[in-house]
Amino acid sequence: MNDDGVMDAGEHHDLRGGEIVSAPDPQLIQQVEEAFGVLLPDDDLARIKTAGELYRLVLIELKMQPTPSPAIPFHRLRRAVQAMAHHGIAVPRPSTRLDVLFPKPSRMEDWKRLAAASQLDLPLLRPYRWLRDTIRIATGVVASAAFVAMVLITRPSGLLWFPPLLVAAFAGLVTYRGLFVGAHSLFLEFPVRSLGELAQVLVETNPAAFVDGVVAAPTPQQIWDEIVAIASDVRISGRESGPSNGSTVT
Repeated sequence: MNDDGVMDAGEHHDLRGGEIVSAPDPQLIQQVEEAFGVLLPDDDLARIKTAGELYRLVLIELKMQPTPSPAIPFHRLRRAVQAMAHHGIAVPRPSTRLDVLFPKPSRMEDWKRLAAASQLDLPLLRPYRWLRDTIRIATGVVASAAFVAMVLITRPSGLLWFPPLLVAAFAGLVTYRGLFVGAHSLFLEFPVRSLGELAQVLVETNPAAFVDGVVAAPTPQQIWDEIVAIASDVRISGRESGPSNGSTVT
């Protein structure tokens, strides 16, 4: 115990032994993350072997996470993705790529379903970069052609140069909008690559929307008791594989 009578992470020396497992149960990790409102790094999770190590990792993440945390929208996104249940990934992680979750044929419809299920204002899908560049080039070509045509027809001088310029600008705008709208339902890509990056963007663009999800940090003893309770529930549910004791993660 420290001077305040609170249990420190290093006091669980007896939890380092026990059965060594290959990896923590994904369902256990999801429940722990949502219980404490954190996102545990995949690299650190790969080294987790016991409940004591998981406990210490949660303590570290609680101290380091910003306010509001990307974990708040991420948990909502993950539950929405799991509810859609057509992608074959039981427990998405922050590193899970969006193009794996949502294939091209139904991408726009799936994106709308994700927004509705998570109740989040997701950024719009956009055409691929090569298509955006093609649209810009086409816009420039059409505007230039319209300007040259008007100059050849009107032979302007002085203030009469303004009508050709206006016609060229109008032709470019119509071309840009027409091609953009026509391609909006085709060749769509995501504004970010992964589910974790999407959660980060949502927090950065509208942090006030997630302040209400911030809760007071639990004490170390409460964290340990909750981890033990969650691990017990996972074992009872039959998600654990192989023999175990009270110190294993899964």
